[in-house]
Amino acid sequence: MQRKHLFKKAAAAGVAALLATGASNAADDTIRLSKSGLDLALDPNHGGRITEFRYGEHDLLEIPQPGTNNFGSTFWLSPQALWEWPPIPEHDSAPYAVVEQSSESATVTSASAAGAKVSKTITMQDGNSATVRYRIDAEKYFPEIAAWEITRVPNRGLAFAPVDRDSVKTVRGQMAYQLNSDTLWLPMAAEASLVEGKVIANGTEGWLAYALDGLLYIKIYPRIDQQQMATGEGDIELYLSGERPYLELEVQSAARSLNQGETLDWSVEWRVIEIPSTVAVRSGSLALLQFVRKQVRLSNPPT
Repeated sequence: MQRKHLFKKAAAAGVAALLATGASNAADDTIRLSKSGLDLALDPNHGGRITEFRYGEHDLLEIPQPGTNNFGSTFWLSPQALWEWPPIPEHDSAPYAVVEQSSESATVTSASAAGAKVSKTITMQDGNSATVRYRIDAEKYFPEIAAWEITRVPNRGLAFAPVDRDSVKTVRGQMAYQLNSDTLWLPMAAEASLVEGKVIANGTEGWLAYALDGLLYIKIYPRIDQQQMATGEGDIELYLSGERPYLELEVQSAARSLNQGETLDWSVEWRVIEIPSTVAVRSGSLALLQFVRKQVRLSNPPT
């Protein structure tokens, strides 16, 4: 089924999950983490989601018309064939328990569902970055499973990543992406009509970048080979909603089998930095690619 026909159903499922657990819409238990001018908000009452990622006064996750459930950064099990649509509420939108919390770090854990429990640990780092660690605890045998981070940002600006050209596929709708020198570029204009589309690919350097309003947001994750991707998925996925003005920046771990009682651990580094005025922000910009690669080298890549 197409996702655009199921937004209302997914939203209803998320609201129902919140009501079933007795969560109060009036309660604000948001966890706020901060370090070195970078601020992050985590909402344990709504899927343990990251709902704000601020550099100075700019929130990179702030989107207009967020709707009931399509906002922030969430987590799903991959491949989607494990649950079809909508996402598993306990992992995506229902409350998480707060395990640990400080001014710079927090750990939250989901309820059990679909044979797995999900934990997230967010830690603010030096150098305008945060590490998001995910753990899947298997409560049954999974022949194939991977971790999947989904982050919604405004559908304007420029998303890009170096990819294996042969792995690039449009799997839903239409996507006006460009392939240039083995780099996938998705330029977006705020005034463009909303058209649903999704493209997947195998990243060749373990990062996905998004440039907006003079800022660069990079997701850095352990690089995987094409044969390690979950069935029907990519370790890099870009999804444009046809109903609301947002883009999903999605990255995935390598797929593996998981026995009952085993865990899958996976981390993504989020890094944000101002783009120098001398760097051209456009598709095919070699200066922009060089600037990103410098930032990736300066980071502490997750393993």
